Amino acid sequence: MRTHFAPYQRSTLDKTLKNYTELRSVNYISELIAALPYVATILDSNRQIVFSNNALLKKMNLKIEDVIGQRTGEALKCIYSSKMQAGCGTSEFCQVCGSANAILRCQDTGKTATDECRIRVLDENGQEDSMDLEVTATPFEWANDKFVIFAARDISNEKRREALERIFFHDVINTAGALQGVVDLLKQLDDPKKIKNFIDLLSIVSQDLTEEILNQKSLLAAENGDLAVENLEFYLNETLEHIIQEYRRHDIAMKKEILFVNKDSEITINTDPVLLKRILGNMIKNALEAVNAEERVTLNCNVNSGSVSIWVHNPGCMPDQVRKQIFQRSYSTKGKGRGLGTYSMKLLGEKYLKGKVSFSSSEENGTIFSLELPII
Repeated sequence: MRTHFAPYQRSTLDKTLKNYTELRSVNYISELIAALPYVATILDSNRQIVFSNNALLKKMNLKIEDVIGQRTGEALKCIYSSKMQAGCGTSEFCQVCGSANAILRCQDTGKTATDECRIRVLDENGQEDSMDLEVTATPFEWANDKFVIFAARDISNEKRREALERIFFHDVINTAGALQGVVDLLKQLDDPKKIKNFIDLLSIVSQDLTEEILNQKSLLAAENGDLAVENLEFYLNETLEHIIQEYRRHDIAMKKEILFVNKDSEITINTDPVLLKRILGNMIKNALEAVNAEERVTLNCNVNSGSVSIWVHNPGCMPDQVRKQIFQRSYSTKGKGRGLGTYSMKLLGEKYLKGKVSFSSSEENGTIFSLELPII
């Protein structure tokens, strides 16, 4: 078996069951693990579960015998835990996993290690979900064997609040400040032509402010399962042209070109135009932020058998570290408290529009984010 990161060796089921039976018989161990209010497991030297508290079992609707011998990512149904035959910890994506890194550091140093883990998991209905965890790995020796006590606290709400605070206390306030600045300038003018120009600018800035607030409102509703989808039939190209025009006036588009390639073909689509605009708007915004002045962002679309593909291209290439964490809810290259853009694309595009959101990035072909939607 191969691995791209952690050792691939696994303990036999007989060995893990033996460890479980022996650990369960020690009162202070079972009582200690059971008393923890969050997910807690004991892992053997091959990172496999040999004991677990009820928090994990309840969360995943499992019995203890279901998780003995599994690794944490397998028990939590991480989407990358089955990428390699050797399981959790061995794929290239595991290189940036806070859980895997904390466990390995603990084993290497013999000291407690804490990290944050962003994990994409499958729920009981096979739908993808995201979790943000604070994980702690603590060394533990018993009966001449070395173990790790692994604890995971769900910090998804904290991360969501951080992102909202960043958006509303930074982005929205900045836009509101610009709005106030335009109003102040408008008060000083008496030239009708200049007043008209500033009123147009005022309209643009206020639209940006409203759109930012509505984006966050939609995302909150989507995460809570309360987002209403309103499908309409419309010409796709007209909507794409409208989105591009909006972003051409954006500050981030200054000295950059946005080109719509396939504007001659008329494609009729039946979907929610507001959600489509939010997904593609995020794609275009991310692409514009990734390119330098005088570089081009390209939007294109084409019809496949029963579906339409829309994609946004920029000539840049993502660093490997970034590529492995795209679509994770709290990951961002823009600093702490960001990271909802690509996550919202995936959530809105797949869960609510029933499409497929994907990306590719290479030196040769640049970076492409795409949305494939059924034509109904």
